[in-house]
Amino acid sequence: MWKNLTKDELDRAYNNSLAVANSAQIVEGWMQASDQVRESTKGELDIRYGPHPRQSYDYFSAGDHSPIMVYIHGGFWQFRSKDDFTFIVPPLIDLGFSVAMLGYRLAPDATMEQIIADIRTGLSAIEVKVRDERGSFPGFYLLGWSAGAHLVASVLNEPNVKDGICISGVYDLEPIRHCYVNDQLHLNLEASLENSPILKTNHFGKVIDLFVGSAELPHMQGQTTQFYEYRKQHLQPGKFQLLNGFNHYTIFDELVRANGTIHKTIKDRVLG
Repeated sequence: MWKNLTKDELDRAYNNSLAVANSAQIVEGWMQASDQVRESTKGELDIRYGPHPRQSYDYFSAGDHSPIMVYIHGGFWQFRSKDDFTFIVPPLIDLGFSVAMLGYRLAPDATMEQIIADIRTGLSAIEVKVRDERGSFPGFYLLGWSAGAHLVASVLNEPNVKDGICISGVYDLEPIRHCYVNDQLHLNLEASLENSPILKTNHFGKVIDLFVGSAELPHMQGQTTQFYEYRKQHLQPGKFQLLNGFNHYTIFDELVRANGTIHKTIKDRVLG
């Protein structure tokens, strides 16, 4: 129980980069691979949906009849960029998806409410673009990692969102409010409770498939297992899978590899 931890213990319980010794090297590899994808893969980059540079998205089309996957990046709502994760685009295109990489403002420049509003505004902008180009709109599938998984769960009630795929997410913000992450996030009690998916029902009625690695921090694993149990108690659809041996960073292997569990789940769930 996180409430029994000291501040230092709670800080360590949610410090994913400290827990994975080579996390910096892994992220650097992501960034290099993402640069290569943006150079070699045809796409529309940095399409703005608001005045802030981070209020933008990249769009990689797989054709006018393809389903659409929107990826929402992580970074504890204060780090990272959509540009760091473009390496996931080719495997999703190979599955037949058009892919939108959605950026958003970060703390401390934006509150949690503003960040969630950015996601909703960005989704609306992508929908307008697709409708203009196709004359119709097939709906979205949402994919998120870490804080991005929280944001997926937070906006799943958007009418044109079909399902969500959440990887290594945070669904209860109360421990976040009491640890180092909140130094920049500035959550108060009201904002924490209002924006914790584990306390909400607005994601009900939609499928959420939940994944977390067995080598992740125990409290990060608990975030996913408890959210799954909450949804299960309310008879909500979706599966939970604990991926053996994967940590908060290497879990992406299960998304990008054709034989990976997340990759195969997306293929089976969406494409049948």
